Amino acid sequence: MKTRPTRMETLVVTGVMVCAILIVWPLTGRARNDARAGVCMANLHLLSQAWLDYATDNDGKICNGLVPASTQYANVSYWWSRGFTDTAWWVNPPHNAQGIYTGHPVPCPSKDELNGIRTGKLFPYVKCLDIYHCPRDTTYLRTANRGGWRSYSVTGLMNGEQPYPPQCVHNMNEIVNPACKYVFLETTDPRGWNMGSWIMDPYQDRPSWIDPVGVYHDGRSAFGFADGHVDIHAWVDKSTLDMAENGEFFRPVSWSVGEGQDIFYMVRGYFPGRR
Repeated sequence: MKTRPTRMETLVVTGVMVCAILIVWPLTGRARNDARAGVCMANLHLLSQAWLDYATDNDGKICNGLVPASTQYANVSYWWSRGFTDTAWWVNPPHNAQGIYTGHPVPCPSKDELNGIRTGKLFPYVKCLDIYHCPRDTTYLRTANRGGWRSYSVTGLMNGEQPYPPQCVHNMNEIVNPACKYVFLETTDPRGWNMGSWIMDPYQDRPSWIDPVGVYHDGRSAFGFADGHVDIHAWVDKSTLDMAENGEFFRPVSWSVGEGQDIFYMVRGYFPGRR
């Protein structure tokens, strides 16, 4: 009697295939760019499935979407008045072989950033380091204060950097319309590596950016959603592309020239518990 492969077995096989694609591809030009976008989407699919599997193995509890930037990251409070009670970080911050935090000063050693990935809660589900990096993300090669090796972040309301507002969810059963709510996205960070979670200010009539997005695919970015599917989104506002190129926090939206389509797209998928 034949048995179906388990999800874990499928993840392992797919992960091996993705790593193989990253090593060998005889493509050039636009075909190569499209292939890299496909690899990035495969990465996010694997991370999204790992995120779902972690929740399944933990009675629906979502792993913490924050990556702390602190020497005391087991009890960090950030800009909240009290510390995190959940320290099951999906990725740990950079640290050396002795477990000592090395995220500051930047740039942190790449091997220490990889140590943080290996010790994160999702790594047992997807044990290929390349899956945490978009092949078109070269920001970490530009200057010491740009990017970092890991290309993806989790949003702040998915049990992330914003754990206490009522809009934040901590369990899968709190997510409404998971196919419309993104968990993972491509990001860039001018502080040397992708710290914290990805957050925005969606609470005003005219919402605003806080963290920059990463745009690595000819004006497009890839997303992983709470149901496990992935998608790639084309940006239309010049200010969005400038924000990504410069790694700029709090980039203003040019409402006066008709911008805003990009940020409203992000607002629609940002609140996990809202229809």
